[in-house]
Amino acid sequence: MEQIIFYKSLGLSLQEIRDKVIKRPDSSQIEQMMQEQELALYRKIEEAYAGIAAIEAHRTAVAAGNDAPWHLLAFFIRCFNNSSLVDWKQYAFTETQKEIFGRRFATEQSAFDLYHTWRRLALKAVTLGLAGAGPEEPDAQELAKAWCTMVQEATGGESDQADAFVQMQGDRASWPEGDRELFEASQTFIDKAVNHYLSGQSSDDDKDGGSCRES
Repeated sequence: MEQIIFYKSLGLSLQEIRDKVIKRPDSSQIEQMMQEQELALYRKIEEAYAGIAAIEAHRTAVAAGNDAPWHLLAFFIRCFNNSSLVDWKQYAFTETQKEIFGRRFATEQSAFDLYHTWRRLALKAVTLGLAGAGPEEPDAQELAKAWCTMVQEATGGESDQADAFVQMQGDRASWPEGDRELFEASQTFIDKAVNHYLSGQSSDDDKDGGSCRES
């Protein structure tokens, strides 16, 4: 009974639970099953994060006076359906990138948090750009500040970390389709907003945040 309750709490179907209880899998089979279910749960979490990001971006469009937000929603849905963090497992990271990112992102949760922060900010950038917002406007500058914070947290201000991200950007033809579309649709507006944001900072702040331009 304890096994049934445990498997049910993980979201397994009754058929899946029956198979696992009756067949009495060994430890390696149980580990494989746990990994598969962990992957399925991460996908559900990603769907929830993506939905929240879409709602936030839609509100931004409405607040900015965009009269046709539905094409934005269609764009968001296409990006979400065509990419997830799991898809990045197929990306051919170099050995150097694996070593660098492995040091910076010691847990899956840290990579997960960065991925969804990037997605949320990129979606907001697309929305502001299509709504006709200028890079100097308050919403754009709020976005730029959040972007620089994300870059600082992702790289720790270390040049090798920043270089690894830049190398990935140069290889975006190999990215999952939806994330590539999102990057290409958002980056021009982000660059303009960040450049304006940095130009208004003191020289010390500009030095600390300079890597924002490279990510």
